[in-house]
Amino acid sequence: MAFTKEQIYDRLAKEAAQRFSLKAEKVSPNLNFAKDTSADSIDVVELVLEVEDEYNMEIPDEELDSLTTLQKVVDYVYVHQA
Repeated sequence: MAFTKEQIYDRLAKEAAQRFSLKAEKVSPNLNFAKDTSADSIDVVELVLEVEDEYNMEIPDEELDSLTTLQKVVDYVYVHQA
Protein backbone atom coordinates (compact mmCIF):
# COMPACT_ATOMS: atom_id res chain seq x y z
CA MET A 1 0.00 0.00 0.00
CA ALA A 2 1.43 3.33 -1.06
CA PHE A 3 1.28 6.19 1.40
CA THR A 4 0.33 9.75 0.46
CA LYS A 5 2.80 12.57 1.06
CA GLU A 6 0.52 13.83 3.82
CA GLN A 7 0.54 10.45 5.59
CA ILE A 8 4.33 10.24 5.30
CA TYR A 9 4.76 13.82 6.53
CA ASP A 10 2.43 13.30 9.51
CA ARG A 11 4.31 10.17 10.59
CA LEU A 12 7.78 11.65 10.11
CA ALA A 13 6.86 14.98 11.74
CA LYS A 14 5.68 13.11 14.82
CA GLU A 15 8.85 11.00 14.85
CA ALA A 16 11.09 14.06 14.42
CA ALA A 17 9.31 15.91 17.22
CA GLN A 18 9.75 12.97 19.55
CA ARG A 19 13.30 12.08 18.54
CA PHE A 20 14.62 15.65 18.71
CA SER A 21 12.47 16.80 21.67
CA LEU A 22 10.65 19.45 19.66
CA LYS A 23 7.20 20.87 20.26
CA ALA A 24 4.81 20.02 17.44
CA GLU A 25 4.52 23.67 16.39
CA LYS A 26 8.30 23.80 15.83
CA VAL A 27 8.11 21.01 13.25
CA SER A 28 7.56 22.15 9.67
CA PRO A 29 8.44 20.87 6.20
CA ASN A 30 11.48 23.19 6.25
CA LEU A 31 12.83 21.68 9.47
CA ASN A 32 16.56 21.34 8.86
CA PHE A 33 17.96 18.50 10.95
CA ALA A 34 21.43 20.03 11.26
CA LYS A 35 20.40 23.66 11.85
CA ASP A 36 17.06 23.44 13.65
CA THR A 37 17.68 20.55 16.02
CA SER A 38 20.39 19.43 18.39
CA ALA A 39 20.79 16.29 16.27
CA ASP A 40 24.18 14.74 15.86
CA SER A 41 25.17 12.22 13.22
CA ILE A 42 23.99 9.30 15.37
CA ASP A 43 20.55 10.88 15.76
CA VAL A 44 20.26 11.29 12.00
CA VAL A 45 21.36 7.69 11.39
CA GLU A 46 18.76 6.48 13.90
CA LEU A 47 16.07 8.50 12.13
CA VAL A 48 17.13 7.04 8.77
CA LEU A 49 17.00 3.52 10.21
CA GLU A 50 13.52 4.24 11.55
CA VAL A 51 12.42 5.48 8.11
CA GLU A 52 13.91 2.41 6.43
CA ASP A 53 12.11 0.08 8.83
CA GLU A 54 8.81 1.97 8.72
CA TYR A 55 8.65 2.15 4.92
CA ASN A 56 10.49 -1.09 4.09
CA MET A 57 13.22 0.59 2.05
CA GLU A 58 16.94 1.12 2.03
CA ILE A 59 18.36 4.61 1.70
CA PRO A 60 21.83 4.50 0.11
CA ASP A 61 24.59 6.29 2.04
CA GLU A 62 25.24 8.58 -0.92
CA GLU A 63 21.65 9.89 -0.65
CA LEU A 64 21.92 10.84 3.03
CA ASP A 65 23.72 14.15 2.48
CA SER A 66 20.84 15.42 0.36
CA LEU A 67 18.16 14.56 2.95
CA THR A 68 18.66 17.68 5.05
CA THR A 69 15.06 18.72 5.72
CA LEU A 70 11.89 16.99 6.74
CA GLN A 71 10.30 17.74 3.35
CA LYS A 72 13.25 16.23 1.48
CA VAL A 73 12.88 13.02 3.50
CA VAL A 74 9.13 12.97 2.86
CA ASP A 75 9.69 13.46 -0.88
CA TYR A 76 12.34 10.74 -0.96
CA VAL A 77 10.13 8.25 0.86
CA TYR A 78 7.15 9.08 -1.37
CA VAL A 79 9.12 8.46 -4.57
CA HIS A 80 10.96 5.35 -3.34
CA GLN A 81 8.31 3.57 -1.26
CA ALA A 82 7.76 -0.09 -2.06
